[in-house]
Amino acid sequence: MMQEMQKFEDWLCLARKAKKLALISHVSPDGDTLGSALALRLAFLSMGKAVDVICDGTAPENLAFLPGVECLKRPEEADHDYDTAIAVDVSARELLGKSEAVFDAAPVRLVIDHHATNPAYGQANFIRRGESACCLLAFDAIKALGVALDKDMGTCLMAGMSTDTGHFQYPCTSAATLRAAGELLDTGVDISMLTRILYRTQPLARVNMTRIAYQKLHFVLDGQVGVIKLTKEDFEETGATMGQADGLVNKALEVEGVRMAVLASEREEGIKMSLRAVEPDTVNDIALIFGGGGHAQAAGCTIKAPLDEATDRVIAAMAKKLEQNA
Repeated sequence: MMQEMQKFEDWLCLARKAKKLALISHVSPDGDTLGSALALRLAFLSMGKAVDVICDGTAPENLAFLPGVECLKRPEEADHDYDTAIAVDVSARELLGKSEAVFDAAPVRLVIDHHATNPAYGQANFIRRGESACCLLAFDAIKALGVALDKDMGTCLMAGMSTDTGHFQYPCTSAATLRAAGELLDTGVDISMLTRILYRTQPLARVNMTRIAYQKLHFVLDGQVGVIKLTKEDFEETGATMGQADGLVNKALEVEGVRMAVLASEREEGIKMSLRAVEPDTVNDIALIFGGGGHAQAAGCTIKAPLDEATDRVIAAMAKKLEQNA
């Protein structure tokens, strides 16, 4: 614990010294990486620093309400004179995408993350492996920097905490998570609005993709693994974005008797695998086999192979894992 606190102090010291920062989110951004980065942006701005939030990807439509999301920059739009770059909720360097060049160009490179698989690739690393959300680390960092939380920061942080905990339902939800959420509500966060946007409103394209996902859902390994395979044609037919489809893996996991689930989505860069498991089974170790990572029960990777072949490789790894845990 003492060593962890010292690492946090080292991270804070370098963050305080920064004058122009690049806060970098991971590819295919979600609520946690954007919520953390945007809240930190507001905190650093209040300290008089120049800040950009950079991401190799676009914000999902349902996160358009986040304060500051309109300031998101693509890597090619980024400046070239940042003295400090912070990878936010990025479990591995390759998940920086094209933003990796921005990260490497900065003299000071920091990491803030909660993934168990993060190898600590920064010069100073604020990492609490297995924490419920990176937004909880950002919450602690903002307070430690001496910045007073306001409603805009709170909205960003609440969105990330909510989405990474299944709206405070997943096993990773801790007492600390709920205490922090309570403090954020005190800043004036509109939890009713946030819940409606994130969970009770769906674009028609996602509804149509959900229909296709249910049609394609099938089960293998005696019903222990649920599988959904989405092709490029499925995305073209529905008009759904990759981000809108990502959460559909949970539809497979909700079926009684299923221990693991995989959503295989055909993308330009390869087959994106979204993996889920029910405790005590884990999938982050399976994702690691294919160069990915994530949380124990929610992880992902990308495999450069035809859709059926890539899916069969993941199912084989799951079969081996289930046999070991039998």
